[in-house]
Amino acid sequence: MAFGEGWDVPVGANPWSDFHWFHVSPRSALVVVVLSEDVVWYSGHFVDGRMAPCLGKGCELCGAGTGGQVRYVLPVVEISTRRVGLMEVSQSIGQLIRSWVDRRGELRGMTLEFTKATHAKQSRTNVGYVDTECPPWYRSCRVPDVKTALVLTWKKAGFDVPEGMAGG
Repeated sequence: MAFGEGWDVPVGANPWSDFHWFHVSPRSALVVVVLSEDVVWYSGHFVDGRMAPCLGKGCELCGAGTGGQVRYVLPVVEISTRRVGLMEVSQSIGQLIRSWVDRRGELRGMTLEFTKATHAKQSRTNVGYVDTECPPWYRSCRVPDVKTALVLTWKKAGFDVPEGMAGG
């Protein structure tokens, strides 16, 4: 564990532990509250069991015919553990969440329940809107920097980072 003084993490330091990526278990539901109105999306390719970012013009994965997908990343807090992290969802789930935002009026404070369709790990993920009063403690949760988390995740996996996001 590294320690430092001041607000800036030194160049070359690894702030990796600051980011937790939630995954839906086939055994239980994951109930989260969205922490921010800011939605981050990216276009990517599914490669070797994970999402790699599309590099745009000249992308080797596009050239190889690897299909692309739009992914949305939301900063969330899990209700049962109060653990803050990030949740990546597909375009179809993102559009469903957006339809709830259109009716509800805001994304921040929305409670979502994620489940797997079956007990298989690779099963389709389902999401439901939980129409309930959010616990007041969620407002004091630190909102993770989604773009930095994406950049660090991609770098750790050995992927190139798309132009314009290299600041992480």
